Amino acid sequence: MQSIIRSIVRTPGVLFMAIMTLGFLTNAGVEYINYTGNEGPNLLAAAALVVAQAMLVAVYQVKRIQQKRSTPAIKA
Repeated sequence: MQSIIRSIVRTPGVLFMAIMTLGFLTNAGVEYINYTGNEGPNLLAAAALVVAQAMLVAVYQVKRIQQKRSTPAIKA
């Protein structure tokens, strides 16, 4: 389980998307506090980033598993 978590954290783009999600959520919170009524697009963008993160991790993990299976064993 620990190696899966490390692999997800090391997936290229996940950290960047997490930072962007946090920014959109913060902006939505500020918009909500200021009663502007414009928090919807920020929440939608944050949700889209979370879905994109999940898809990116899934594709990266499948690719990683496929590379492990297709790598021939080196015989000495």
